Amino acid sequence: MKKRKMSVLFISILLIALLSGCASSTTSQSTYERIVSEGEMTFAMTGAYPPFNYIDENGELAGFDIDIANALAAEMGVTAVPITTDWDGIIGGLTGNRFDMIIGSMAITEERLEQVNFTNPYYYDGAQFFAQSTTGLTSIESLTDGRVGVVTGTTFQEYLSNLDNISEIVQFQSDVDNFKAVEQGRTDGLVTSKAVGARAPIDYGVDLVPVGNLLYSEEIGIAIRKEDTALLESVNNALNTIVENGSYDAISQKWFGTNMLEK
Repeated sequence: MKKRKMSVLFISILLIALLSGCASSTTSQSTYERIVSEGEMTFAMTGAYPPFNYIDENGELAGFDIDIANALAAEMGVTAVPITTDWDGIIGGLTGNRFDMIIGSMAITEERLEQVNFTNPYYYDGAQFFAQSTTGLTSIESLTDGRVGVVTGTTFQEYLSNLDNISEIVQFQSDVDNFKAVEQGRTDGLVTSKAVGARAPIDYGVDLVPVGNLLYSEEIGIAIRKEDTALLESVNNALNTIVENGSYDAISQKWFGTNMLEK
């Protein structure tokens, strides 16, 4: 009887050890290894930044960012799974493991580099002030006690905070609301991507024109957690491949009629 109890105890200990080993091997799996194993990579964006990422008339996510994500995933042999989230919490979502990367038109900045890594730029852009064509403004500096719209948490918001002639920075969760506010006279203008603002009259029928010169230029990259170095290398390799084989240019021409990697 005593031997039987010892045998049961030994088997129980062995099972626990095996299960513990399985658990430790699972938890030690890198993000890149998990992506390859599961065949899916998740990526985040707001879904409210046309033409880069937005909800189309069929209720589907569309845009330049979506097409780039799909092209990168295909090159890596996996499927891209989009996740929409608010911009002002998107880096927290990445570092909190809610998704694998951010492919959502995020500018590479020193502040963000303290929290995440970035791939090589996948396009170049710049900040532009837009206003209604009837204002007679010649630049953002022409405003006096200006009320200017911006999406919360963007580099555009930080830029506006340093201008003495702006009395109020009106914050929005998306540029769609930002555009409407200008049209309704609730703001004097807005600052956003030159590419996004340029398409606003086409996509939303709003009277918006670029005013003055480009405020500053930006490099846009894919954000990846600091510890995911293997994933960073894989995405960079995939990006290089789609640039070299012409897939990138085809996507860029489709949305903008130009190659967005050409400065």
